[in-house]
Amino acid sequence: MVMLTFDDSINIQNINFYKELFNGSLKNPNGCPIKSTYFVSGDNSDYQMVKKLSKQGHEIASHTLSHRSPTTWWADAGSENWEHEIVGMKNQLHEKAGVPLKDVVGMRAPFLQVGGDGQYTMLKENKFRYDSSMVTGYLYSNNQPPVWPFTLDTPPDGTTCNISPCPTRSYPGLWEVPLVRWYGSNHIACAMPDACTVDSGHKNVRKFIDQNFDRHYKTNRAPFGIFIHAAWFSRTEGVFEALKGFLTSLTNKEDVWIVTVSQALDWIQHPVRLPALNAIDSWAC
Repeated sequence: MVMLTFDDSINIQNINFYKELFNGSLKNPNGCPIKSTYFVSGDNSDYQMVKKLSKQGHEIASHTLSHRSPTTWWADAGSENWEHEIVGMKNQLHEKAGVPLKDVVGMRAPFLQVGGDGQYTMLKENKFRYDSSMVTGYLYSNNQPPVWPFTLDTPPDGTTCNISPCPTRSYPGLWEVPLVRWYGSNHIACAMPDACTVDSGHKNVRKFIDQNFDRHYKTNRAPFGIFIHAAWFSRTEGVFEALKGFLTSLTNKEDVWIVTVSQALDWIQHPVRLPALNAIDSWAC
């Protein structure tokens, strides 16, 4: 499984990239169009654009109302502030973009700065399904297999939650979909691929994506997360073309599916073999 997600506001600066990627031409093995998850912040979003993406079947998740600085504020925010930001954004997505409340089940913290037990207590109390904020993986490339999504039935250790403050209590049934580090051309890690050092040019960017994909595909098949900001497309030449080419190549594989975070969790919780994948309601069309 490949999970494709985008962080931050949805607006005129990035909507055309999304339109091109999700024009219906890229399909999963069952013929259904590929989907993505958007972790939407409220600081500069066009809610009509959010509404259209939601209507097309993409997952909309919460990335806070303000996306405020500094990063350290989020570490010490406490449960009430996290609720204001995360649940507040969930409500705003419903009120301004018509996204059903029941569909906003996930979140990602700004700057990937987790907030310890205050954050996860808030998620549990407000019946969220998952968080996708913890960073995991080694700082330098090696042969260790990547981490699968996991529940917080027991607190994570330092290998699965690398940025403190990590939760220290149990949150039964709450899922963590971690950001498994990528490795750049210099073999040094980044939490999100748009923060890696990559040699310039379309071919080098494509090689970078392929190599990180193979770490998942050729080892334990942990879901491969392409967790990015659309600003990367404008900032670095060749990135959009390389990503689109990579996704196109995946659609030729019968054993690779490009899915939302929630779709991935649906399979993890109720795994079925390839011929029966349409039995998962969220994977059908």
